Amino acid sequence: MPRQLKSLELHGYKTFANRTLFEFAEKVTAIVGPNGSGKSNIADSLRWVLGEQSYGLLRGKKTEDMIFSGSENRPRSGLASATITFDNSDGWLPIDYSEVAIARRAHRDGSNEYLVNGQRVRLKDVGELLAQSGLAERTYTVIGQGLVDAALSLKADERRRLFEEAAGIGLHRARREEALRRLEATRRNLERVQDILAELKPRLSSLERQARRAQEYEQLRADLQILLHEWYGYYWHTAQFELSEARKAVQSQETRLEKVRNEQNGVEQSLAALRQQLGLARAGLNAYHKELSGLHGQREVISRQLAVSEERLRLLHQQQAGVHSERERLEEELSSQRDLLVGSIQDVDQLRIELEEASDQLNKVQLDLTARQQERLLVEKSVQDVRQQLSSLSIRQGQLQARLVEIQAQAERTHKELEKAIQGQAKTEQARQTAYASRQAALAATQKAESAYKDAAEAELNGQKQLEAVEMERKQALEERSNLAAELARLKAQQDVLDQAENTLTGYAEGARILLQATRQQRLSGARGALSSYLETPAELERAITAALGEFLEAIVLENEPDSALDLLRESTGRGVLLPIPLLGDKRTKRLVLHVNEEVLGIASDLVNAQQPEVRQALDLLLGQVIVVRDRPAARRALSGQPGNVRAVTLNGEVFYASGPVTGGGGGGEGAAVQQTLLGRNRQRKELKAVQSRRQSEQAALDERLQVIEADVLAHQSEADRLAQAQEASRLELYKASQAVDQAVLTLEAAERQAAWAQEQRLRLEDDLEHGQTEITNHLLDLKEIDRLLEETRSNLRQEVARLEELDLDELHAEQAHWNTRLAVAERALSDAQNRQQERQTSVNHGEHNLAALERRLGELVAELAAVQVQRTDLLRDEAQIGEVIRELSAKIEPAETELESLEAESDERQKAEAVTRQNYSLAEHTHTQMRIALARRQEALQSLQRRVEEDFGLVAFEYEEQVSGPTPLPLAGMVEQLPIVKKLSPDIEESIKRQRAQLRRMGAINPEAQAEYHEVKQRYEFMVAQVADLEKAEKDTHAVIAELDSLMQHEFQRTFEAVAAEFRQIFIRLFGGGSARLVLTDPDDMTETGIDIEARLPGRRTQGLALLSGGERSLTATALVFALLKVAPTPFCVLDEVDAMLDEVNVGRFRDLLRELSEKTQFVIITHNRNTVQAADVIYGVTMGRDSSSQVLSLKLDQVEDIAE
Repeated sequence: MPRQLKSLELHGYKTFANRTLFEFAEKVTAIVGPNGSGKSNIADSLRWVLGEQSYGLLRGKKTEDMIFSGSENRPRSGLASATITFDNSDGWLPIDYSEVAIARRAHRDGSNEYLVNGQRVRLKDVGELLAQSGLAERTYTVIGQGLVDAALSLKADERRRLFEEAAGIGLHRARREEALRRLEATRRNLERVQDILAELKPRLSSLERQARRAQEYEQLRADLQILLHEWYGYYWHTAQFELSEARKAVQSQETRLEKVRNEQNGVEQSLAALRQQLGLARAGLNAYHKELSGLHGQREVISRQLAVSEERLRLLHQQQAGVHSERERLEEELSSQRDLLVGSIQDVDQLRIELEEASDQLNKVQLDLTARQQERLLVEKSVQDVRQQLSSLSIRQGQLQARLVEIQAQAERTHKELEKAIQGQAKTEQARQTAYASRQAALAATQKAESAYKDAAEAELNGQKQLEAVEMERKQALEERSNLAAELARLKAQQDVLDQAENTLTGYAEGARILLQATRQQRLSGARGALSSYLETPAELERAITAALGEFLEAIVLENEPDSALDLLRESTGRGVLLPIPLLGDKRTKRLVLHVNEEVLGIASDLVNAQQPEVRQALDLLLGQVIVVRDRPAARRALSGQPGNVRAVTLNGEVFYASGPVTGGGGGGEGAAVQQTLLGRNRQRKELKAVQSRRQSEQAALDERLQVIEADVLAHQSEADRLAQAQEASRLELYKASQAVDQAVLTLEAAERQAAWAQEQRLRLEDDLEHGQTEITNHLLDLKEIDRLLEETRSNLRQEVARLEELDLDELHAEQAHWNTRLAVAERALSDAQNRQQERQTSVNHGEHNLAALERRLGELVAELAAVQVQRTDLLRDEAQIGEVIRELSAKIEPAETELESLEAESDERQKAEAVTRQNYSLAEHTHTQMRIALARRQEALQSLQRRVEEDFGLVAFEYEEQVSGPTPLPLAGMVEQLPIVKKLSPDIEESIKRQRAQLRRMGAINPEAQAEYHEVKQRYEFMVAQVADLEKAEKDTHAVIAELDSLMQHEFQRTFEAVAAEFRQIFIRLFGGGSARLVLTDPDDMTETGIDIEARLPGRRTQGLALLSGGERSLTATALVFALLKVAPTPFCVLDEVDAMLDEVNVGRFRDLLRELSEKTQFVIITHNRNTVQAADVIYGVTMGRDSSSQVLSLKLDQVEDIAE
């Protein structure tokens, strides 16, 4: 097969800091290297670049562990990158490139990015690209020692995962899980829709009741407006009168307040002048007192300074006497210290002489000791060398003796093996010839089966295409039928709504509804129904005719006098419009002369069809003077020159009177919509019936067509099933033939390998036997030479030991210790004498320094005494001058105090008069404020009443008294409300207003949009019913898909299990050279959940559990299982990471032979230490660890592989 895995490029990934490229062979590539070199990181990188998200499998904890971490000699990398390149020339990957490069990069911030041929993609895109080849899901693409052992350690149900991956049903299982999630979502949606339906159903009847209550509410509110009109008229004029009286009172009080304010101002000005004069007098007196106080303070300061000067003089005299006494004492002490210093200098000189003598003697002894020690060291080294040589010779002698025994035993075993190899070579040649004949027969059968399978596959494909076309036609027809059914249900719902509205009289005013109900109950004779039920109007004119008729649209047509109907209306609170035919008589109106064009559509009575002649007469009276136009400009032009009773109505329902008034609006309101619905009900019912009839005919034709299509689907389905069965039978035959060919080829290849191996084994054994004999002879000669050298070395050792005993060091060591002691004593005595000399010198220096300081202090005291005497004389002179100034200032203060007392008495009198005037002004101002508040309250009451009137009536033209100002009334006479002038209210009017307002409150909130909401909720209800049907159908379809996937997964799993079980038995026998093994289903009746157990019997043993096998036996058994999976469901490539570590040389040879066989269909990358496994490789890479802790890749020759593997 062509090479599919071309290369792998690493840069910064784990230990591969440098950019490293691996180019893989078509069959087997080997990677070797010592432990810790980073070769297993290559397997991790392949997992990583294929999208592995479990860092535990990648031997890390986080993204940062995938990036080179650096070392002492190299900084860490900031990015890890791995790029794997595939050869896609045969299109095994679903992408239009002959070469596909998938790359993954990791950054230190934890982010990852994926690239396909240099373009950034998502991880999901990489998974979908690899899914078809199985690389995205199979766990045995990269196989390490952990997976090999796990294949046996897994529980039976967990081991099933390996077989599911081999069967390729992972995608089916994912689809099944997705279908289960969709099924659960469908069920939840169905529950939600049913909950919504349960909520909507009671709301429909509630909305209908709300619409009726809204109409009753409007009637009650109209009656309340009439009462409020009278009540507001009375209180509006009363409030204006009270406001006028309050304004007059405020004006009178303002005049009195102004008079009192003038009096208060005069008194305040006189008092202010007196206060200013009083302030000046107080300021002058305060200045005198302040100056006097300052002088007294200065005299006190001078007195304190004089006392301080006298005290300083006394202290300075005492200090001068003390300094003279201290100088005499220091001079005596300094003389004594100088005598002691001279004696210390003489002692130091004598001790230095003794120290030099001891040092000279010690140096002489040390020189003699050093010479003796060097000579002894040379002799000791010679003795040590001789002893080491003697030990090495003894060890070598033992090794040669042990090796000689081992070689002799190996030569005997080799001789026996050679005899067996010669006998087995003849048997293998005969087996090879038999296998060759079997292969030729199997090839012929395979060609025949392959031709039959191609014919069956082509026929089945054509049948499937025809079936898909017919099923597509059926699907389209079913969709059309579903759409028709939905539309019919919608039309039926609309018909029911119209019938229900007619039956419940929805849209009619209360008076009209009472009369119509009496008519249906035969309590009103002569009533023929509402006018709207006799009219047929085009849809585009309904709004215009509704506006033109107004309240007459609900008028009740009577054949007799209206007395009975009026009696019924009087008994109720509703109002109604009556059209008694006898009273209309022959009243005719003058027919309008009108020119019809695009803007003027005609006279309204001509545009409406009346089903009864009597109704036509009423219609002419009501609409005979109404012109229907398209828009407002057309209305104005049509009314030009018409009499005052002529009206023009636009298509939007705006009514223009020839006399001037215009009515409009309400086009989107509830009342207009209801009346328009009343006018269009007959038309809508007819249109709905016609559409329903057409849709029912279409549905019947579609049902007939569906029956024909269903028959075609059944026929094509039967044919497709038959062709599929035929294809499966031919595929099974082809599979059996292919298996036979594969088995024959394997048998032939095994026989050829066995023959070659037997020949190679014979030659090798002959060479080993000859080599062993030569090695035995050489070892005997070496032993004789070693015996001679041992005797010679023992003699040399005895001579050197005698020389060593002659060289004694004890006498020299004793003499050295004596002079060391003398030298230490002399050094200590000299140190003590020098310390004493230093201390005495320091004492002399300190005494001289203290004597000089006393001389300086004595001079300072003499100068300070002179300065204090001068300062004391100056202070006495200043004290006398300040006393004279104080006497002069005291003479000025007495007359100023007398004048101040007189002014203060006058100020008290004027303050009393000012308090009386201020009290009068405050009282007047308070009265004025109260009147202003009363006026504001009257104004607020009037404004509040105005707001209440506007809230209840809207636009109102208020009339104001002459004394009350207000806004100018709007020039809208007849279009705004006007309050009447009421002198006296009815006694019970306020009670009536309270009662009707309480009734409105009891009715609660009224929904003005009830009718529109009813139609909206009805449509939503019908839509939800259709949704329920669709969701139930989707649930049924999902169940069918899940059942189909279960059947497909069971079939594929069983087929794969049988194939793997057969291969496992054969590979197990080949690897162990006998024995037996089989795979067993734990629950054969449940193929969707059954586990898989392994039963093994090694050659010469009974069947035993896997836990009792040795490490090598477990590894070999797991290898047999993994190889069986690869043989049945080969992957494009497979990485084996040290899976042969537990195998001995014989088993490695069988492992290598199987690896060669599997490499015909699967490309292998082997990471190994075993030299025998490396022999199966086409390309070899060597990995070592550099000084910078990064992996280095070497190009190795075959003779170098052996050295690295060791």
